[in-house]
Amino acid sequence: MLQDMTPPQHRLVHRQVLVLRVNPLGLLYDGRFMYRFRLYGSDRPALRDNFIGVGIAPGASPAFGRIGAYVEFQPASFIGFWSVYEYVQYFSTFNLLQGWRDAQDNFSDTAIRERSNERFMAGGTQWTLGMNLQAKVGVIVGRALFRWVRPDFALKPGDAVEYDQFYDTLMPNRGWAMFGDVDIFAQLPIGLIAGARTTFAVPFYGPQHLDPSQPAPNNAHVRVGPAVGWQFFTRDGAGLNNPTLFLLIQWWAMHRYRTGADTSAALPCITLAFTMTGDFFDVGAKPVSPTEEPKPAPTPISPER
Repeated sequence: MLQDMTPPQHRLVHRQVLVLRVNPLGLLYDGRFMYRFRLYGSDRPALRDNFIGVGIAPGASPAFGRIGAYVEFQPASFIGFWSVYEYVQYFSTFNLLQGWRDAQDNFSDTAIRERSNERFMAGGTQWTLGMNLQAKVGVIVGRALFRWVRPDFALKPGDAVEYDQFYDTLMPNRGWAMFGDVDIFAQLPIGLIAGARTTFAVPFYGPQHLDPSQPAPNNAHVRVGPAVGWQFFTRDGAGLNNPTLFLLIQWWAMHRYRTGADTSAALPCITLAFTMTGDFFDVGAKPVSPTEEPKPAPTPISPER
């Protein structure tokens, strides 16, 4: 077993994620830079990683840039709560930003391309509330990440929803949507990670987001598929820790346009991501040998946007 050290009382940490995705297409950098204050000392794996933290959350893609304030409360290793309030600026590139009058409108890839002249440069704020859960038994890790997101963008007059490429749905402007990733995988001491992920999205529309003359839309979606990764090493407390490469292939089990209506159901969402964490100051870095039990890797490819 890995002999974990109790984290220091004060800690400056970072987490970096770089994601490349197709169907839908996307390239994203997501970062976290945070001060953490340990709540209590414990060497028990289920309790040792406890803290309250504050920091900043930068992010960028070819279509937008964003910066936000980040707070996190993790009372134990297996559960955490967090929130990001950020400003997002779209650059009017890659057919974004686009707004629609109501959630019944067509937001397929074909429609987005055909409406490229409708894109515009705009900004606004976005508030995200999140909850993380995880458990580990032997080499098996179960983990879930849930997000509740509220965008507030300066859309064109008359528009009530906007297409969010990251979440791949029509987001209710000044309304809420829920998203989740549920993972189960094996994490082997040699660094191999293999398992599966289920991803879902559920937007919640109010009367202001809907055309009352049309049936209510089903803009929720679900995708499922295998995930494999390689964690190069673990050095708890080092400036570069847990560098991990992930490949995720998910088929769309439910989507308004990606199960045959616009895109073939045989075409999966393919995601390649690199993640790493670390401390700005060395707090007693301890390498993990191949014979020791590794700590769970960062949640695979889930930028906490």
